Amino acid sequence: MGPLSGIKVVEMGIFVAGPATAAVLGDWGADVVKIENPAGGDPIRGLVSLGLVQVEPDVNSALELENRNKRSVAVDITKPEGRDVVLRLLRAADVFVSNLRAGALERAGLAYEDVKNVNPRIIYATLSGYGTRGPDKDRAAFDYAAFWARTGAMAALAEPDRPPPTQRPAMGDHPAGLQLAGAVSAALFHRERTGEGQAIHLSLFQSGLWMMASDIEIALVMGVGHTPTGRLVPNPLWNHYQAKDGKWFHLVMIQADRFWPKFCAAIGEPELAKDERYDGVVKRGRHAQALIDNLDRVFATKNRDEWAAIFDRYELIWAPVQTVLEASRDPQALALGMYETLQHRSGREISLVRTPVEFGATPATIRCGAPELGEHTEEVLLAHGYGWEDIANLREKGVFG
Repeated sequence: MGPLSGIKVVEMGIFVAGPATAAVLGDWGADVVKIENPAGGDPIRGLVSLGLVQVEPDVNSALELENRNKRSVAVDITKPEGRDVVLRLLRAADVFVSNLRAGALERAGLAYEDVKNVNPRIIYATLSGYGTRGPDKDRAAFDYAAFWARTGAMAALAEPDRPPPTQRPAMGDHPAGLQLAGAVSAALFHRERTGEGQAIHLSLFQSGLWMMASDIEIALVMGVGHTPTGRLVPNPLWNHYQAKDGKWFHLVMIQADRFWPKFCAAIGEPELAKDERYDGVVKRGRHAQALIDNLDRVFATKNRDEWAAIFDRYELIWAPVQTVLEASRDPQALALGMYETLQHRSGREISLVRTPVEFGATPATIRCGAPELGEHTEEVLLAHGYGWEDIANLREKGVFG
């Protein structure tokens, strides 16, 4: 039983950020009902047909990742009867989650005030590209734009004289979903103490600014913006290097003076510790290029696995630069149980990435995979007071597509 067991969530989300929020809440024990458009459902169901993900005939990996632990209700909210169905569900819900734009929710009659009128205790959690105020509050966005490009992250990670790098799918959506799930939990705690529901909001842009807060704070205080320098860094012990076999690793010894003597011993260059050019972090910064060139030569003499054993023996702080495939098989990730296996409707076993928070007394679980579009429509409506005749009438009116 997760920490949110007994909490009822209604989600009206598309693609990743909104559904990811509800997926986290579902992993934490909440009962999540996903409202979908009968005409195709959440667009993430069609990613394969759009050519945006690799073709897998049996499993839509993006759909499964963002929509596990949910039940699907297919309702056309443009019809008054469809809106009434959603409001009936929200009347009994604790949380509403959506990343539809505010205007779309208003047109559907599902803005905060509409929902609050039927359920004053509701936690109304929405997510947008750029927030609720300002000139871009109504601008459409994905995390590639609002989280990655506009917040400085994309430019900050560019190599000198090279095009800036793009992000990988949902790099902003998943952190934002976890953040909003945390905010929902805080709002539920507030409601437990006061009885008050409330609207809460998170934007991808604000989430990205928080991710970049260390650099942005320097810009705010000193008026200086980070300029990418590539591998020419003031502290060569906080840099990445290539081993003999072509594999990269990252040294992360921020307290360089503390590690310098044993680092020199570890790489078999004890004389470097006595070199006056490198006596202290300031001098090493002045002669960084020469030191980096020397370290490149040293590290090219052994394979990464050989260096790994040495670094660990000397208790240096480092990590291998892994591919995504390597990360999916990382023994530490496996030991942490980060990939949970479950039976898929195709008959296959699939693994899903777990949410990262560990609860000692109320562990999070992935109880089931993503639902088919509208799979639970009748089940959910019956549980909310509709009879079979009511459902038949709604079907005749096209509410279910």
